[in-house]
Amino acid sequence: MRKQICVGVVLVAAATGLLGCTEYEDSEEATARELARLRSLPYGGGTHAGEDDSVGVVLLDTRYACPGYRLYAMQMLGRAELIDLEGNVVREWQYPGDRWERAELLANGDLLVVGMEGHGSVGGQRWRRSIVDSSRYVMRLDWEGRLVWKRKLLAHHDVELTPAGKILVLTFRLQDEPDIHATIDTRADYLTLLDCNGNVEESRSLLEAIRNSPEVFDLDVSNAKPSRLGAVPWVDPLHANSVEWMHQEHLFDTHPLYGSDNVLVCFRHQDRVAVFDWEENKVVWAWGADELSGPHDAQVLESGNVLVFDNGLTHRRSRAVEVDPLRDRIVWESPADSLGPFFTISKGSAQRLPNGNTLLAESDKGRAVEIAPEGRVVWEFLCPHGVASLKRAAIVRMIHYPAAFLDGRVTANVSTER
Repeated sequence: MRKQICVGVVLVAAATGLLGCTEYEDSEEATARELARLRSLPYGGGTHAGEDDSVGVVLLDTRYACPGYRLYAMQMLGRAELIDLEGNVVREWQYPGDRWERAELLANGDLLVVGMEGHGSVGGQRWRRSIVDSSRYVMRLDWEGRLVWKRKLLAHHDVELTPAGKILVLTFRLQDEPDIHATIDTRADYLTLLDCNGNVEESRSLLEAIRNSPEVFDLDVSNAKPSRLGAVPWVDPLHANSVEWMHQEHLFDTHPLYGSDNVLVCFRHQDRVAVFDWEENKVVWAWGADELSGPHDAQVLESGNVLVFDNGLTHRRSRAVEVDPLRDRIVWESPADSLGPFFTISKGSAQRLPNGNTLLAESDKGRAVEIAPEGRVVWEFLCPHGVASLKRAAIVRMIHYPAAFLDGRVTANVSTER
């Protein structure tokens, strides 16, 4: 691995994107067509690295980077790695040949995975585009990579451990919704709770909750175009891609939006984030329809503000956005000038770190950066693994964990063979 560890600000040229620049026609109709095309593209598996073949941590400002560990999953490789600030792998988990849409590390060292069997890339062969619903699963592995349990479930995109110790996962059902499409089933998203052993306890329909709250969430079905990436055609009007159960206890009594039974959800095809009341099955807040374009990875900050990764499909520039949900006003966004060309059509993540910095994943390019509040890059990582014919595999999300979170578990596990 070629690695450059430095102190100070060094800007590394961004990797080449999946798509080149496109001339937009000066009409709303042409813009809508281009946006629909970008939404319908299958999730990218990675990118060609270009002339610069650097991998791993290529920039580290030790004065300002947030200490701790980072976890990232490579979707098409069925693999997740936990690394330190210098890019050394301290633990890895893998199911070669599978496709992992999400990996979440628990405090006891277990790994929760949302995946599907036999849809990754093995031996340089390109993955299959069609996804058989029966291949989907939620899985729990221990620190050593041993299987704890595996449950076949129509799960996708995100999973997390709730404050009550339950497992919250995004699932879907194919169902007849004539008001969305007259002849093709709708892929309807659900919030599903599992017990600690992966058994389903309860589910809530996001589509039903939205219909229960038309004054808060005006459902847009104009993007409900038939997709044939699955085993059967379906339409996907919501495309929920992240979930977070409210966990900031100091906010619970400050406003109904932060209720202890509320869940924050991000919707790529609705261009917004929303808060759902689990018990009432309704929407209590929604935002982003005029600001976001194909967003991912929303979370509530200590301040009560919401941080979301805006893919920026309409402008071909991705960014992190922090919004005050009580005033529906953007209070911060990642500066464009310090990141260079920064754009990912699919996936993407943003996380506010304990030191006030923000960790971003430019997923399709297999790149992650940590930036200071003013936008200065203090850490940069380029995925060292390839997939199929691509030199750099896409990463789903880059997630920071403080050293104390793992309670010394990684002390004797650092590997420098990268």
